[in-house]
Amino acid sequence: MATKRLFTTICMLTMALCLTWAQGPNNTGTYYENANGESGASLKTKLSVIINGYYKNSKFAQIDYGSGTLKGVWGAFATTDVLSDNKTIRDRYSNITKYIVGDDQGSSSNTENTGGYNREHSFPKSWFGGSTAKGPGTDIHHIYPTDVHVNSMRGNLPYGPNNGETNHSNDYYSKVGACTYPGSNGIECFEPDDEWKGDFARTYFYMVTCYETSLVSWGKAGSTINGTTYPSFTTWALNMLLEWSRNDPVSDIEIARNDAVCAIQHNRNPFIDYPGLEDYIWGDKKNDVFRYDNYEGSSTGKLPVTMSFLPTSVTATLGESFTAPTLSMSPSGLTVTYSSSNTNVATVNASTGAVTLKAVGTTTITASFAGNNEYYANSTTYTLIVKKQGGDDPTPGGETLLWESFSGYTSTSDGSAEIYPSNENLDYKSWTSFTKVFLGKNGTGKLGSGSAVGSMEAKNIALTGSGILTFKVQRYSTDSGKLNVTITGATAEGDLQVTPQSSWTEYTVTLSDAKGSVGIKFATSTKRAYIDDIKLVSVAEEPTTTPGDIVKDGKIDWNDLKALVKILLGITPAGNNIDTDAADVNGDGETYIADVTRLVNKILQNNQ
Repeated sequence: MATKRLFTTICMLTMALCLTWAQGPNNTGTYYENANGESGASLKTKLSVIINGYYKNSKFAQIDYGSGTLKGVWGAFATTDVLSDNKTIRDRYSNITKYIVGDDQGSSSNTENTGGYNREHSFPKSWFGGSTAKGPGTDIHHIYPTDVHVNSMRGNLPYGPNNGETNHSNDYYSKVGACTYPGSNGIECFEPDDEWKGDFARTYFYMVTCYETSLVSWGKAGSTINGTTYPSFTTWALNMLLEWSRNDPVSDIEIARNDAVCAIQHNRNPFIDYPGLEDYIWGDKKNDVFRYDNYEGSSTGKLPVTMSFLPTSVTATLGESFTAPTLSMSPSGLTVTYSSSNTNVATVNASTGAVTLKAVGTTTITASFAGNNEYYANSTTYTLIVKKQGGDDPTPGGETLLWESFSGYTSTSDGSAEIYPSNENLDYKSWTSFTKVFLGKNGTGKLGSGSAVGSMEAKNIALTGSGILTFKVQRYSTDSGKLNVTITGATAEGDLQVTPQSSWTEYTVTLSDAKGSVGIKFATSTKRAYIDDIKLVSVAEEPTTTPGDIVKDGKIDWNDLKALVKILLGITPAGNNIDTDAADVNGDGETYIADVTRLVNKILQNNQ
């Protein structure tokens, strides 16, 4: 028995020593211990509680924004963002500045390297309300010193790769242009140098984790965050940030800055302390549990693959050549397999994506990447509509082609949350652009702000023939002005300009002569108006075939009889305006000798 008690005592002492010795990275001790065993969204929430708590008995507390030389955030830069000489600012937006901390605190300049440095909110403060009171507006983890001019060039644009066609800093170190990342819809964005992309990605991971409980109120901002606690980011932005973080790993500069910030505001960025931690929350390890003192890292984790077709819906004509939409993929060079959901309509070469048209109808073409040891699996699709030669088949009546009720939003009062086309809560997933579109009261849309008009647009709606567009509008407060409806690709009649009323009013626009691709845009003329229940439904068209008028010249005569005889003999009648359906003169569903008799009688009656 004594031996057993001794063994138990030794085991308990060993366990106690192991607990005592258990340490996190970068001298963090047991700071992250309460996140043990968590993964995915729950890991993110646990980390949020930790980094909003105490670090070695000191409570997380942001400092003042500061005014005057080296006060507040200005003063923090003296230890967080200087070079080895302890005086020259490290500028992550410019490669030519040599600003001295304190001496060159700047305000404005039209030229790079002349106006000084200022406090850059890498996660734009306008995204969370613009405040520089203590809180996210003064959190040094995401505030960096940068050249005044380049900072102004960036404004509150989201991060993203581009070609710098709009603006750029010296040597294109930083640049502004249309985003080229798949899924971004070409929004204007700001691209930092590759040297800092991972740093900014981990900064963004920190921000949506630290301020997790505020994300819903922050709403959808910059086409980057989507107003949810998890996953917090829009799909394209998350894929890009994961890629940036993997391609630009944690550096000694980041670790030193994390220590310096922690010394000031008493919390840390866990995505720097644990390289690859983001994969445990959003990536391929989100089903693996986190261990603060036995962290496996993410060296074997996988990178995201982004895939998209542009356009996502196309129309082809049976009997004519067809070129499939271009597949945009990052990284390039990976093996892709193509498939068709309806091989009766079209088949696709599994390796090349080349399409063979088979029959009138609709099919979905899918490009799939199976994944490998380095990259996640992914897929993307486009819709292929095959029409008959000689003209579009009218869209069948009663099909709902567009429906937006903002049903994914449940706020009972007006919010400042701006809505973007990429948001998952939208009913209609093919909006191409939103400008100043916000979440309105009771889960509606609000076009415009107090200082700017608003608009929302959808393009490439597959309608051939006729349709009915209905929508509801209500005036915002006492705002005056009109709401204009612009239709492209069809003839439109009805309520194309309306005056919003104090109560909800439904309006109607009739579309006709649609040729297969319709665009719809709603825009206020001054400031704000509510909009909701936008719906486009196709309308069945009356048949245009006149039995017996085979040559479609508006009359029934001997020319039609000659054409009918040729059809019965298997000869295609000459002319480009032949209606073979009109050859069924007696309407029995077949073209036969009885139709000749019926057609002759019609001709004779017409000539009497």
